[in-house]
Amino acid sequence: MTSSLAVAIIGAGPRGTSLLERLIANAAECAPDRTIDVHVIDPHPPGGGRIWRSRQSPLLWMNTTAGSCTMFTDETVACEGPIVPGPTLSEWAQELATGRLSSPAGFRHAPSTAAEAGRMHDGWFTTRRTQSDYLSWVFRKLAKNGTPQVQVHSHVGRAVDVHDLPLGRQRVVMADGLPPLDVDIVLFAQGNVDVEPDAEEARLTEYAAAHDLCYLPSGSTADHFLDRIPAGEPVIVRGLGLCFIDTAVLLTSGRGGTFHRDDSGELHYTPSGKEPVLFVGSRRGVPYWSKTHYSLAGSPPESFGHLDAAAVAALGDRPLDFAVDIWPLIAREVTHAGYRELAASHQELLDMDARQFMHRLDTLDWDGPELKELVDQAVRFDGDRIDLEETAHPLAGRRFPDLDALQSWMVDYIDTGVRRGRDPRHSADLAMVHGLFSAFSRLVELVDEKRISPTSWERDLPAFLDFCRFLTSGPPGPRLEELLALTRAGVVRFLGSEMTVTTHDGLFHARSCNVNGSITARALIEARLPERTMLRVSDPLLRKLIQRDEIREETPSAPDGGDRYPTGVIDTVGLIDTDSLNRLKRADGTTHESRFGVGTLFSGSVASGRFPSPKSNDEFFRQNDMIARAALHELCRREVDQRKRSVQAHREEVSVMCPRT
Repeated sequence: MTSSLAVAIIGAGPRGTSLLERLIANAAECAPDRTIDVHVIDPHPPGGGRIWRSRQSPLLWMNTTAGSCTMFTDETVACEGPIVPGPTLSEWAQELATGRLSSPAGFRHAPSTAAEAGRMHDGWFTTRRTQSDYLSWVFRKLAKNGTPQVQVHSHVGRAVDVHDLPLGRQRVVMADGLPPLDVDIVLFAQGNVDVEPDAEEARLTEYAAAHDLCYLPSGSTADHFLDRIPAGEPVIVRGLGLCFIDTAVLLTSGRGGTFHRDDSGELHYTPSGKEPVLFVGSRRGVPYWSKTHYSLAGSPPESFGHLDAAAVAALGDRPLDFAVDIWPLIAREVTHAGYRELAASHQELLDMDARQFMHRLDTLDWDGPELKELVDQAVRFDGDRIDLEETAHPLAGRRFPDLDALQSWMVDYIDTGVRRGRDPRHSADLAMVHGLFSAFSRLVELVDEKRISPTSWERDLPAFLDFCRFLTSGPPGPRLEELLALTRAGVVRFLGSEMTVTTHDGLFHARSCNVNGSITARALIEARLPERTMLRVSDPLLRKLIQRDEIREETPSAPDGGDRYPTGVIDTVGLIDTDSLNRLKRADGTTHESRFGVGTLFSGSVASGRFPSPKSNDEFFRQNDMIARAALHELCRREVDQRKRSVQAHREEVSVMCPRT
C-alpha cells in the first residue's frame, strides 16, 4: 500500500450502507494499492439510520415482504462491480432462528427479533425493529470484514457543514463539538430530511397554539408525539396512505385495544377505552390498495409495447402532453395487462373464447366504444371490468345523506379490497400493477430525456404519481383487514374525498364533497409525509450549502427551451459520463468534483425511496455501484494529480536552488 485516501458517507441508513458495500467491493479494481478510510456519519445507529432505527414501536411494520427485501447484489444485477451475494431479510431470519447466523462484533439483536425470526417466511411483513436489526447486522458485517484495503469508521453524530479545503479536499463539520473530519470525497446519502412547515401548516400551528388545540403537522409517524392526542375525543386525520395506517395502529393497538376473530373468521376490534375517534379523509377519500397475498401463476406479464420507443417516436419530436399523449398509452398497457391475466388464468369467468377475446383486445383503442362493447359481451361480472377512472376516484360524483351512509359504503369498499387482496381469483388486479410498473419505467426514461412538457410536469405528473402510489404502495393485507375492523367498531370514521380543513370558533372543522355538514375537533393530525422541496429544508447541512450557492434545485427547462420547472430534488450530473454520475451542481451550474449525492434527495427515480428486491436487477444497486466506482476513480485521479503537482513543485524548487549556467 502506497497511500491513504478518505471518503465520508453522510447518512448511515440503507442507502449509505449499500454505498459502503459497493466501495468495499470495488476498491481492489478501481483503487489498487491504496488504503481507503471510509467515515460513515449519522446521529442514529448505523444500518437502520433514522427511519429504520430500532427505537420505535414494535407494532409498526415494513411495507415490503421479507422475501422481497435484500441489501446484497445477486447475479441479476447488471453492474460493472463484482457481485457479492448475501442473505435476503427472510434468509437472514432463518439463519438467526436456526443458530447459523454469524454475528459480527458489536451486533446485538433485540429479543423480539429472535422470536419473530422463527415465524418469518418470504411473505411475512416484518416489524421495523427486526428490519433495523437486519440492517445493523449488514453494516457491522461490512465494517468488520471489509477488506484490508478499506477501513470503516462509524461516527454517531450529525454533520452540519462541509467546507472546501485546498486541492479539492473536504472538511466535514460535526455538531456538539465533535472534531471535524477531513476527507477527499463526500457522498451525501441522508435520505428523507425534515422540512419547515408550509404556509398552511404554519397557520394551523399558530391557530392551535392560540386556542389550546393539538396540531401535528406532516412528518414521519414514528416522530409524532401521539401522547398529546386525548382519549375518547374526535380527532381529524388528513391522509389515508401509510402514515395514516401507522397512526391508526399506534392510537388503537398501541393504546391497548385488541383484535380477535369470531367463529366465522371475521376480525373484530375490542377497544381499550383509551382510543380517540378518528375522522379521516383525503383527496381520494379511500385507503390505498392493499398488498396481495398471492403471486401471478406464471411470469409477470411482459410489456405489450403500448409505451415503447416506436409508440413514442410516432408522437414526433414535440414536447409531450401527458394527458393527451402519454396517459392513453399507459392506460392501455394497464388495462390490457389486467384483461390478459383474466383471460389467461380465469377463462371460466369469460363468456367468450379466451384467445378470441385477447385477439380482439389487441386491435381496439383502450377507451373506444368497441372495447366497451367487447368487455360487456365477454366479461361476465362487473367486478372484473376495468375502469381506471373509477379505480382512481371511487368516490367521485357520489353523494351520501349523512356520515353513517358513507360509513356503510366504506365498509363494503374496504371489505371488497380485503377479499380481492387475498383471493387469486382476482389476480387481474396484480397484473394491472405489473402493467403499471412496466409503463412507469418507460415514463421515467421520458422524464430523464426531458420529453414531458412543463405544463404536464406541474399539472399531470403529480396526480399520476399519486395514482401509482395508490395502486402499488398500499398497506399489507392484514392492516387493511384491521382497518375494516376498526371501521366496524366505530373507532375510525370516514369523511370522504376532497377533504378540506378550516378553522373558526376556536376549533378545527373538516368536510368533504360527499356529505353535507362538517366535523369539529380540538385535534388535527396530518397523516402524510411533507412535500419534497429544497425551499423549506431544515437540515442544517443542506441549508448552509443552499445559502452559499453550493447546491441547487434541479429545474430542467422545457424541451422547447421555454420555462423551467422545479423537481424538488437536488441537482446532480446525469448519466452522461459514468465517472461524473451524481456529482452535485453548484448554483451556477458548475460541477463539484468532490461531492456526490444519491437517494431520495437527489433522484426522482421510483427506486429512490424503497428497499431493493432480490433477483430483479434493481436500480438501487446499479446506481450505487456506478457512484462508488466514480468516487473511487476520482480518488485515484486526485492522487495522481497531487503527485504531479508535488513533482512539478520539487522541480521548480530545484531549478531555483540550482539554476542552469
